[in-house]
Amino acid sequence: MEEDIEEEDVFEDDKLPREIVIPGEVLTEDVQNYLPGRGTIINPKKNAIISLTIGLKQITKNYVNVIPLRGFYTPRPGDKVLAIVIDKNPVKYKCDIGAKDFAILKPKNMMKKDKRRLKRIVKVGIGDHKKGEEVERYEIGDAIIAKVLSADRLNKPELTTIGKYLGKKTGGVIISIEPPKVPRIIGRNGSMIKILKKLTKCNIFVTQNGRIWIKSEIYGDPSAAFAHERLLIDAIYKITTEAHTVGLTDRMQEFIENEKIKRGIK
Repeated sequence: MEEDIEEEDVFEDDKLPREIVIPGEVLTEDVQNYLPGRGTIINPKKNAIISLTIGLKQITKNYVNVIPLRGFYTPRPGDKVLAIVIDKNPVKYKCDIGAKDFAILKPKNMMKKDKRRLKRIVKVGIGDHKKGEEVERYEIGDAIIAKVLSADRLNKPELTTIGKYLGKKTGGVIISIEPPKVPRIIGRNGSMIKILKKLTKCNIFVTQNGRIWIKSEIYGDPSAAFAHERLLIDAIYKITTEAHTVGLTDRMQEFIENEKIKRGIK
């Protein structure tokens, strides 16, 4: 499996064809001839190999690999992260958060607060929770917004989905940037992200591990929704390349307005 692959198996031939893939994307359904390598897993039905991260797809020998486009994220308690569920059992979910270690999400950290009282949990399995207790169930490949509860060098990071805006995200697009550039996407007092949302008519959730969830707020017109999402993605990547410059917020507003005219976006 992944641990058994030598480093040179992944990088030995730069001439091999590669394509950019995202978390959850099916890389191949030929599980008879290919094995999951770095940055990949086999899905629960055992009929496809899927990506765990945003990166470059590469097939070397009989292994399917994904070479990450960025380095690892270092989790800190309180961080909001976009996690991808990669495994589950009756007592916990295993999640990829782009860090060196996978994160753990336990049922006790998924319970919602009752308006009258906080429900007490004794033994609640993921697939067997008590009636009336609000636990959102997840499947492998699901994208969830979570908060880091704990993170240290000795234990795997623990997550929680208790809190406003936390939980599963459906639809939309997930992109990834370098975590240090996240503050530039948000801007001082949220100035940049407000402009991005307003001008592209998209809902955006930016997380500390560098993953960004985007979903158009335009309904009934798929082509218009796609055009606005594409423009927002282009704008975000432009911000990352110019993150070190001054006056970026004003320039980005001008960039988006000009691009809307060029692309015929209303």
